[in-house]
Amino acid sequence: MNDNARLNYDAFTALLEHHNMVVTAAEVHGVICGLICGGMAKDDVRWQEHFNALLNDDFGLPAELKKAVNLLFSRVYDELVSQSRFELLMPEDDEPLDERLDAMMEWAGAFLAGFGVVQVELNKASPELQEMIQDISSITQVASDFDQEDEESETAFVVLYEHLKLGATLAFEEFGKGQPSPKRPTLH
Repeated sequence: MNDNARLNYDAFTALLEHHNMVVTAAEVHGVICGLICGGMAKDDVRWQEHFNALLNDDFGLPAELKKAVNLLFSRVYDELVSQSRFELLMPEDDEPLDERLDAMMEWAGAFLAGFGVVQVELNKASPELQEMIQDISSITQVASDFDQEDEESETAFVVLYEHLKLGATLAFEEFGKGQPSPKRPTLH
């Protein structure tokens, strides 16, 4: 599997299944986005501890999966910094709406978990971001709002998807771009 394929939902799902992980690609991406948007710096390796605590019962990841997750962290961080190409890791648009909706709700819950682990000062967030976090929390429970797969439901899904992207971007602008981990002095 080449590095570009790791950002494909189905390929990432297969990799997780291959390593007997009981999380989804959407949850992995959501936690990573939450950690980054909560303030983890790109070079602060503590994010891996938070990731493992949230998604892998505090265990480390197998080498191949760790490489893929590290690559995903780096790419998401770069996408948020450059404010371009940031997309949620979700099933393709031709997948059934209920599967995409489940992935969206998983992403939203995972984002909040990752964000909450890092960002403990949400009361210092702008009112706009506080409202956005409430909206993301509400998105974790929207399944009953989508009774059928029609154009109206598809449009509502896209609106929620874009709202999640906006929420992540707003959180990153306020709390992201964390400070690099302090350099340890060289001992001679």
